[in-house]
Amino acid sequence: MSIEQLEDQVLHLPREARRSFARWFYEHENQIVEPREDDEVGMATKAEILRRSAELDANPALAVPVTDEWFEQLKRRLGDASSQAPAC
Repeated sequence: MSIEQLEDQVLHLPREARRSFARWFYEHENQIVEPREDDEVGMATKAEILRRSAELDANPALAVPVTDEWFEQLKRRLGDASSQAPAC
């Protein structure tokens, strides 16, 4: 099977099946692709990401919605923090 055929098959899966496949791929990434020393995300970090993802899947009420208002507040806080940072 070609990469293009595989991509097409995955993209035509129902949403939950795609999520399951993505989680499976992420969990087995080191078996599929040899890990490199310069990988930005280590195994412990990947394990924590998977744990949190499973926790959110099990209890979606834990998620905090990102509204336009929340995003604007974040931009203001980041702007305030950058204006207070010492100039190099």
